[in-house]
Amino acid sequence: MKNFFKIIKYNLLRKKGLFYPRLADDFYTNHQNKLRGSTEEIKKRQSVYLKYIKDIPRPLKDKYYFLDIGFGRGEFIDLLKEQKLKNIEGVDINRDYVLKAKQKGYTVFREDALKHLYLLDKKYYGISAFHLIEHLDFHQLFDLILICSKKLVKGGVLILETPNVENIKVGSSTFYLDYTHKLKLPSLLLKTLLEYLGFNKIEFLYLHPNEHGAQNLGVVAYK
Repeated sequence: MKNFFKIIKYNLLRKKGLFYPRLADDFYTNHQNKLRGSTEEIKKRQSVYLKYIKDIPRPLKDKYYFLDIGFGRGEFIDLLKEQKLKNIEGVDINRDYVLKAKQKGYTVFREDALKHLYLLDKKYYGISAFHLIEHLDFHQLFDLILICSKKLVKGGVLILETPNVENIKVGSSTFYLDYTHKLKLPSLLLKTLLEYLGFNKIEFLYLHPNEHGAQNLGVVAYK
C-alpha cells in the first residue's frame, strides 16, 4: 500500500520534477554565479546605461518610480543607489535574490513582474530588464512590453538587454547555456514590437564583443 501511494505521488510530480522544484532557486543562483560573471563585472557592463537615466528630467525622477524587473543579484539596483536616485524598486521570482536584496535594505518584491505592474497603481520614469525577455514566451513578452508602455510616464525610458542572437556563436551555442531561455530576439523583431506598442525613440547598443561580434544587445526605448 505504501508503494501504491508513492507511485501516485511520483506520477503527479514527474512533469515538474521530483526534486527540481525544491532546489530550482538555489541551483539557478549557483548557475548565475558560475556562468554570468562576477557582480563587479556585471556592474561595470551595466554602467553604460546610466547616462540614459541621467538624461531623464529631475522632476520625473523625484515624483515617479524606477523598477528593475528580474533584478537577480541586484547589480543595477546597486548602480542606481550609488547615483543617489530615489524610489528605486525591484521585482524577481527568485526567493534567494529577494531575501538578499531585502537584507541590503532595498525595496523589492517577490512576484511575477507582469502581475506586479498590472495590479499596482504606480507610474514609472524608468523600467529595466536585463536578460529577462529571452526567458518568456512571445505572448508574455508582448503583454510585458505593453504594460510597461502603459506604466511609463511621458519621457520615461525602457531599458532591455538580451543575448545578441545575430552573433553566430551566441545564436547557435551560448544562448543555450541558460536552460531557461526560450526566445531568440533579433533587433528588427524587437524594434517592430516596441514601435507597435507605443515607443517612439529606440536605440540599440551592440555590447561585449567576441570574435563573432557583439554578444549582447542593449535596447533603450523612450515613451
